[in-house]
Amino acid sequence: MLRENSEESVSTRHTILRIDMRRKLIRSFMDEVVVESQLSLYINGRLYSILSMTPFEIKELIVGHLMAEGIINKLDEIVELKIGKRRVYVKLSKEMLMEKIRIISTECGSGERRIPPRIWMKLKKQRSLIRFASQAVIEAVKNLNSSAETYRKTGGAHAAALMDGQGRILAVTEDISRHSAVDKVIGKAVFQGLDFKEIFLTSSGRITSDIVIKAANIGLSLIHI
Repeated sequence: MLRENSEESVSTRHTILRIDMRRKLIRSFMDEVVVESQLSLYINGRLYSILSMTPFEIKELIVGHLMAEGIINKLDEIVELKIGKRRVYVKLSKEMLMEKIRIISTECGSGERRIPPRIWMKLKKQRSLIRFASQAVIEAVKNLNSSAETYRKTGGAHAAALMDGQGRILAVTEDISRHSAVDKVIGKAVFQGLDFKEIFLTSSGRITSDIVIKAANIGLSLIHI
């Protein structure tokens, strides 16, 4: 059962101070900025992780996060998903060993971002016979950027998309965090019933080791940046 409250705005108007060192000018003006929030994820009653994210497409974020971390293999393993203010409660059909709480922020290099062995030690070699058209791969980022409305409006969001062998966008999303953007687009693909072995991921963000592990966990054979 999936239940959620209304989502917040993706961006907001805010007073910005611009300093032009070359011209020695300082001026303030109103600009559109992307919203950042934190979300606590509870699994079977216990806190599992704290995610930095832009507060929309939350159920897609959570489902994608659970899939990408190897916690679930299919959607029906979720018995209940409740979305509240800054918290999400997930009840699974199975028990899981809870480890140290993961704090997944928008920056890189934090000690709290260490990938638990439970995630990376279960990886299996991926075998796929899919072939992607070279032109589709070459134009992937251009197609992604053309769909990145929040980035064009704020300049502060990452985009992620899943594309087929001809470069058609099957799922796309944006978030202030590159990791949450990837989780969200994976969640969208799960709800659409897409086959991860037949598609590839493209992202506007730098591909960190944990994003590579996310892709491997769900069976993606290609990441393009």
